[in-house]
Amino acid sequence: MKNKYLRGFRGIAVIAFLSLSGGSCKKILDLQPHTSTFTEAYFRTGQDANTAIAGAYALLRNVLLNNYSWHVYGDVPAGEMDINGGLDAFHVNIQSGQFTGLNVGSENWNWASYYQLMQQINLVIKKVPDIPIESFTNRDQKAQIIGEAYFLRAFTYFYMSRIWGDVPLKLEPDLDISQAVNIGRTPVATVWAQCLADCNQAESGLVFGYDADPNQTAVRANKGSVLALKAHIQAWEGDYAACEKSADSVITYGKYILVDSANYEQVFIGKSPEGIFEININYNQSEGLSPRTGGYLPTLAFPIVAKQPNLNWPLRQSYVNNIFSRDSATDLRYRLFFFQPQSGSGQTVKYANIIYADGSAKNDPRLSNNMNIFRLADIELLRAEALAALGRDGEAIPLLNAVKQRAGIPTYDPTDINAKPLDTEILEERLRELFFEGQSYYDLVRTRQLNIYNENFPEKQLNEGGWLWPIDPGMFKDDFTLTQTPYWKGKL
Repeated sequence: MKNKYLRGFRGIAVIAFLSLSGGSCKKILDLQPHTSTFTEAYFRTGQDANTAIAGAYALLRNVLLNNYSWHVYGDVPAGEMDINGGLDAFHVNIQSGQFTGLNVGSENWNWASYYQLMQQINLVIKKVPDIPIESFTNRDQKAQIIGEAYFLRAFTYFYMSRIWGDVPLKLEPDLDISQAVNIGRTPVATVWAQCLADCNQAESGLVFGYDADPNQTAVRANKGSVLALKAHIQAWEGDYAACEKSADSVITYGKYILVDSANYEQVFIGKSPEGIFEININYNQSEGLSPRTGGYLPTLAFPIVAKQPNLNWPLRQSYVNNIFSRDSATDLRYRLFFFQPQSGSGQTVKYANIIYADGSAKNDPRLSNNMNIFRLADIELLRAEALAALGRDGEAIPLLNAVKQRAGIPTYDPTDINAKPLDTEILEERLRELFFEGQSYYDLVRTRQLNIYNENFPEKQLNEGGWLWPIDPGMFKDDFTLTQTPYWKGKL
């Protein structure tokens, strides 16, 4: 029996989008399965290639926004939120490591949409190299599109591996549906090796900066995006020497800069000088998010959002107070990005650039904030972590202090009798700086500190690999090669 989840679409999915040449991924115009004959006819021109890579970016956007998954996987289990079970019964238990149960839906366990995305990416990698160079705007455009596809494949597999661990590694598109085969779960070390190989391929086709089209800043991958991804993969592998080099290349050659304190909020609107890779969510480009389609609104309510009384995901006071305990009075992040954090119904307002589609009536709010995947502060702190692990504290501390200074808090002084260990200080700075950016859970798992900062996550579950998610038992009906995530065997 063929595996419909690895096949993605039944046939070849080529997504028809408006061109990216206007500066953004536009909305989907058509999402239809097509035959292999159509695919052969489609990949003929540079415009076909550009449209196909636009389709991949839009599918990635949908995957990360669907069911709030970027935050459900990357923030909620860290304990940042104190989800109101009366308003959101589907996510309330996830913050305590309960990844199964009556209200945890199979959409959290199912990777079908990721392989739909992978089908699109693999099509680009397979087909675009054969398109004549003369049909592209210039010779660099073809290399760029291929490089972007390799980056997107590496990012998607790395992202999946932090959710499920071992995942099926599929590197070819299904050009003939009758020939599709099942693929079992690939060991995570092999997945990461492929991710790094893809990053190396991506580097060869991409450049730093966006001189050719500044409108694409951060929302299409460049060489800085690839190196940032490499640094994260290498940190998970524990290869801090390689991680430090990748992060250093981003910092040295990427020409990114930390946005100054006065303009800090621009980082979360998008396309700031700090942004390395972002998901485009721009109201002026028809990409704003409404409450009906998902996004960040579980963390927002009145008065931040007019006429919205319910706050599904209030802040967890104990978590916030723990990481901001010393400097909450002066920390710019505490003052800018939390609304009434000590009220018991505090809001996370980092992503709260609200535009009302119906104007002064304020009945139709839309969020216009790009979703940060990688930004300079993240990479500076990741390099500081790597340097500290390598015993190069003198190089790590200035990176840590640059982020602290922008936030307006005292710098780290290792001679201070009350100073925490450097690795702890760097981790906590990441938790402060990257709060609600889809990073905290992974950082806490990677550094083996999860149950220290989220006391509700069972230590036994963490130690036995239960930080990974189960896979949907429904997928076993179509693929007998699949096996359940070890911790969750017999628990679903």
